[in-house]
Amino acid sequence: MSKDNWGGNLVFFLLGAATGAAVALLYAPQEGEATRRFIGDKASEYKGKASDLTSTVTQTAKNKWGQATDKIQDLVNRGQQAANNGIDAVAEKAHTGVNSIN
Repeated sequence: MSKDNWGGNLVFFLLGAATGAAVALLYAPQEGEATRRFIGDKASEYKGKASDLTSTVTQTAKNKWGQATDKIQDLVNRGQQAANNGIDAVAEKAHTGVNSIN
């Protein structure tokens, strides 16, 4: 397995595993009702896990977004302050220059 195609190979492996599990369930030596109940229970279990994972990822993304916006706002504020300081310095020099001419 090459490093360049590792993700693609993993996807195919997982698809194969899921297909094998589905075929195994269809040929299981259980009654249809027991198999359907088992499938329903597992589906509910994985739905819950997926929901928890989604909530965790969403909260993490919101936290990261908040941190990024805070940093951006800080940079904007610093830029504005630097611009204001520069304008004040130029205005002071211009004022000093005009006063020295008079």
